[in-house]
Amino acid sequence: MDRWPRVLLGVAISVAAAALLVVTTDLGQVADRLRQAQVVWLAPALLVLAAQAWVRAARWASLIRPSVDRAVRAAQVLDAMLVGYFVNAVLPGRLGEVARALVVSRREAVAFSGVAASVVVERAVDVMALAALASLALALTGSDWALPFAGLAAAIGVVVGLGSRAPLLARLVPSRTPARVAEGIRGFLGSVAAIRLPVLAGAAGLSAVAWLGDSVLVLLVSRALGLEVSFAAAVAIGLGGSLGTALPAAPGYLATYELGAVTLGGFAGVPRETVLPLAILTHVIGVTVLAVAGAIALGRLGGLVRLDALLGASRLSAASDQRR
Repeated sequence: MDRWPRVLLGVAISVAAAALLVVTTDLGQVADRLRQAQVVWLAPALLVLAAQAWVRAARWASLIRPSVDRAVRAAQVLDAMLVGYFVNAVLPGRLGEVARALVVSRREAVAFSGVAASVVVERAVDVMALAALASLALALTGSDWALPFAGLAAAIGVVVGLGSRAPLLARLVPSRTPARVAEGIRGFLGSVAAIRLPVLAGAAGLSAVAWLGDSVLVLLVSRALGLEVSFAAAVAIGLGGSLGTALPAAPGYLATYELGAVTLGGFAGVPRETVLPLAILTHVIGVTVLAVAGAIALGRLGGLVRLDALLGASRLSAASDQRR
């Protein structure tokens, strides 16, 4: 899809999500609650965000190692991951995933296909862990939606487990495919297959820890707003917001984060007027802090990745040139 249709689709979905929240929520109550926020409870939230970033960097590093057959530490990918957060906050289409893969590929002089494979597997493992935790949280609140989320987690787990057979898909590459593109596809599939089950299990565990950090963040924000939310409900709200970011949206996941949080919070029995101020403040803190950290990291990287190049139609072909 060309750039502008993709941008317009994301903006349209964000506008629709915002409109739905406006017509279904008492915004007066939401505004009153936000005005009562006590900043002192937000300071520990910064520590939670820092811990989450490190855990997610460790998870990504664990998946990169088998993909590129090289020792990679969390410290080596943390700034690339932060750049990804920044790009996702200011550009449409989740281009942050491309940006962080490009940074690691270029800086560490490893195949882009291998790093890209680690990103794809990481996303799948992350959503699997998210769905599993959401299922548990909803079960604890007595919601009937626990079973569908458990099914989603199981389905993703099966797909991830079949990753070892990914090279078989190389047979489906058309014979007329340009040699460089075909080689890149084969390299990508081989890198996916190189990530074995013990590594996947470890990554899923780290994902669960990171997602629980989101729940702690929601609890801290609830204290700042003077709201009483159970831990199970906080898990559902935090994970719902994260699920909302999977939708196409305007930069920064505008309104889709809040819609996801309100939806899963509703499944857990929490009123919209309670969830929405929680979601707004949690979203603002997370996006702002991580985007600022990512902007600083981007400045330190000295031109390894450019925002205008990411928006260009030829960005993927340019990325393939970095395979060696």
